[in-house]
Amino acid sequence: MARKKVQEERRLQILRALDTCLQEKSFEKTSIKDIAREAGVNHGVLHYYFSGKEDILLSYIDYVIDDYQAQAREWMGGRDLEHYTKSQFIDEVFAFVNNRITLNKSLSRIFVEIWEIALYNGEVRGKLREAYTRWVEELGAMISRHIEDKTLARNVSIAMVAFWEGMALFSTVFPPGTLAMEEVLKGFQQRIVDIL
Repeated sequence: MARKKVQEERRLQILRALDTCLQEKSFEKTSIKDIAREAGVNHGVLHYYFSGKEDILLSYIDYVIDDYQAQAREWMGGRDLEHYTKSQFIDEVFAFVNNRITLNKSLSRIFVEIWEIALYNGEVRGKLREAYTRWVEELGAMISRHIEDKTLARNVSIAMVAFWEGMALFSTVFPPGTLAMEEVLKGFQQRIVDIL
């Protein structure tokens, strides 16, 4: 059992190292040796855990999604959601996503590059599709607690994820303050409350 825990910790160490590398340069320009150096391991060790750089990227996508889902569950778990109005619930969801994901420029920049890779790489595209499906389903399940129409809950969750991702893209392209992003996000949030 201890060996499995050590192996999982080593994998996480490598995924965190890729994250650090991607803060400094593109995935294309990041080498296996760069990742190994950042992880503090021999580059041969990476090949024990991953078949190559693309395999690390695929696992990285899962790592990021798992991390943010865990953060969201912790965030929401600390609140008594059963007693929240729809509006209060949407306020909480938007506060979490806007502050930790949509307006997180470094995360957005990394995912813009991953989207580009996904255009030409079917495995990466499939992994992103899987990640977004998980996000839409989890958000839809949360919204379903507050409305009876399950189709509407799913459609609203799709619209919210797509909007947030579009705003994340904008945050990487436009200089801060150019688009009044917080105001736009707040306006969209109100529209979601109105719909629900």
